[in-house]
Amino acid sequence: MRTKWREDFPTSTNPLRFFIFASRPHWVVVICSVAAVVVSGTIYSAGIPYSFKLITDAVTALGGGGSYQAILWAAGMYIVVTTVSHLIWRISGYTGAYWATGARATARHALTSYVTLHSRAYFSDRFAGSISNKIGHASNGARDLVDKFLWEFLALIISIIASFAIAFVTSPLLGATFLVWVVIVTSINVYFGRKRTPLSAKAQAIETKLTGATVDLLSNITAMQEYARRMFEMDRLKEIIRAREKAGLRNWHYGEHVLTFNSLVQACFAAAMVLIAVRLASTGAISAGDVVLILTMIFRVEDQFLFMGSHINRFSETWGEMKDSLEEILLPHEMPDAPDAVELKVTEGKIEFDRVSFGYGTDRIFSRLTFTVPGGERMGLVGRSGAGKSTLIRLLLHHYELETGTINIDGMNIAKVTQESLRENISVVPQEPLLFHRSIQDNIAYGKPGATKEEVKEAARLAQADDFIERLPEGYAALVGERGVKLSGGERQRIAIARAILKNAPILLLDEATSALDSESEVAIQKALQELMKGKTVIAIAHRLSTLREMDRIIVMERGNIIEDGTHAKLLVKRGVYAELWNHQAGGFLQDE
Repeated sequence: MRTKWREDFPTSTNPLRFFIFASRPHWVVVICSVAAVVVSGTIYSAGIPYSFKLITDAVTALGGGGSYQAILWAAGMYIVVTTVSHLIWRISGYTGAYWATGARATARHALTSYVTLHSRAYFSDRFAGSISNKIGHASNGARDLVDKFLWEFLALIISIIASFAIAFVTSPLLGATFLVWVVIVTSINVYFGRKRTPLSAKAQAIETKLTGATVDLLSNITAMQEYARRMFEMDRLKEIIRAREKAGLRNWHYGEHVLTFNSLVQACFAAAMVLIAVRLASTGAISAGDVVLILTMIFRVEDQFLFMGSHINRFSETWGEMKDSLEEILLPHEMPDAPDAVELKVTEGKIEFDRVSFGYGTDRIFSRLTFTVPGGERMGLVGRSGAGKSTLIRLLLHHYELETGTINIDGMNIAKVTQESLRENISVVPQEPLLFHRSIQDNIAYGKPGATKEEVKEAARLAQADDFIERLPEGYAALVGERGVKLSGGERQRIAIARAILKNAPILLLDEATSALDSESEVAIQKALQELMKGKTVIAIAHRLSTLREMDRIIVMERGNIIEDGTHAKLLVKRGVYAELWNHQAGGFLQDE
């Protein structure tokens, strides 16, 4: 049974509501599983003790003229009850497996999809490993709740109801005693279970921190080795591990306290039930078979009650983990599409920054920045570090909300269009290429899902990447490693350029796109970029000023302001900041002072 995916998100961080959300698409197996447990549990809880009663009464009656036929009939009933209840229970196992795995799949898909809609700021403040860990905990929690609800709590409830009915029919006094037993034991476990939830949540929060720190360490293993900081990192990690150990031990010990208290209470009530049953039998109020029935019921329920504390302890842990994870994942999206957002349709590719003001917190970047890039124009951005060049590109991609002003593409305010359609119309080649731990083929084809192998190869050829790819033992099927670590900086850059070539969006953003290339590769790629830029609106940031010679226009920025605007030749003649930067560059690169 395949899970049907839907673009639907949970609306509550309450684990129970999230569990219902994850289970809703699988309602057929939910009904089948619940029905199977109810039927099987009822037959087993009532049928087995009653079979023992009949067998005992039949054996006792032999001395008073009873027949072996009654014994055989009672034994046959036991065999039938056991067989039928077990078979139906196994049905719940099969259908419950579909429910549990389906709920986990639905939960993971929904949470991962939800997380991808968070802004860059959300991910900047969190470890990627921690986010992944929380998605895993919440998803596995949905699966675990199926197990706990179906085969622990529901089965226990059915057993309690059936046992109460048996006890009450046998003797109202036994029924009343059993009811008091159930109420007290349940109340104790629920009370202590709630008290334990914060302990579980704290342990889970530290576990998440530990996972994030571990992933951060492994992601920067090269830096650790090059700086010889292994012991420094291990000491830092040791503190978090000790905190996790302390929180986990406290949580575990609390659970043991509950189990110990449980055992004492249950022993007292079980003894009371046995004494009452024996007393009633001695007065002839109930038969020997009834005593066996009550004893069988007591042993079964006592065993289930004994583990009720464990069930509630594990439930509290799962609940705490899910709640902690959901509260972190299901934060409101920082930058959702406007309610009336429309699809962006690019005709000319004209870009307008109209009195744009923006800053990171108290750090002011732009104040009423205004400029226009006509459709099809190739514009270069120049400026020292901190001038606002990369921020300008991030704003154009709508990664952050403006404080004031608007950014328009072909007259459409990008804040009023869907972010998906905005970014679909823009190709980006960043300074630090972002590659997936997938094959080279997959990484290039990311620019155009469904692209043929021939299209991928052509894009690689234009990006001057085909030669080094074909020299690899696995060619285009070679895995690039996490973040592309198996490739050199120049090779990663060429893969990113090939991806942008394949996407062929009407707007092209180049953020130091050739900075990681050697001079020979740069010459070849410049030709490919010239071909790629034809008919497109281009904004190119460059430290290597020689890459801007062929731009239609160059803007020089300083502290978020445009201080010069013109062609390469005109700006050199002007002898302003651009000319100064040009004269001071070394090896073709812009030097920061």
